[in-house]
Amino acid sequence: MYYPKNKIKTNLNTLGGEYYLVSNNEQYVGFYYKLANGNAYTGRFPGDGINLPIQMQPDAVFTVPTAQAIPTVIPPLYPTPDDYKNGMFNRYFFKKRNEYLFEELTKDQYDKLNNSKNLLYTLYKPFFIQWMLTGEKQKVADYNFYSIKTVETTEDVLGLNEFLKMDYLQYYKG
Repeated sequence: MYYPKNKIKTNLNTLGGEYYLVSNNEQYVGFYYKLANGNAYTGRFPGDGINLPIQMQPDAVFTVPTAQAIPTVIPPLYPTPDDYKNGMFNRYFFKKRNEYLFEELTKDQYDKLNNSKNLLYTLYKPFFIQWMLTGEKQKVADYNFYSIKTVETTEDVLGLNEFLKMDYLQYYKG
């Protein structure tokens, strides 16, 4: 069945405790999509397997601890003179697991978020990418392009390329 883009949200994800299968009231964990009328179904989109109706538990009370708030984003540090001497530096990011929300982080923020005991780890996927800074302009652009594509695939963070505005020469010095 076709739905206009303004009538459906796809590729949403629940880690549990929110949605339950209508048929047997079992907790649902996984991908789901939601229609404009509020109805939600299993699967990334209509036709992705068998789409079973799911609903929020009517008596569920959800409290979000302050630690679950979006990580504080401090603008990332720029490459240092040593980074330019090495020709590379690491860039740190997070992606919200159930949305196409990306942010760039500092190394300290990345380390705090990447701690698997951190509650935010369940909501935000931290990852990093090696970024080439110096060299032949086309080689730098190609390297950074392939770094992005590799990380998008291996870390399942599709959309990073668009978030970075396909600027493969950001911070480049020839």
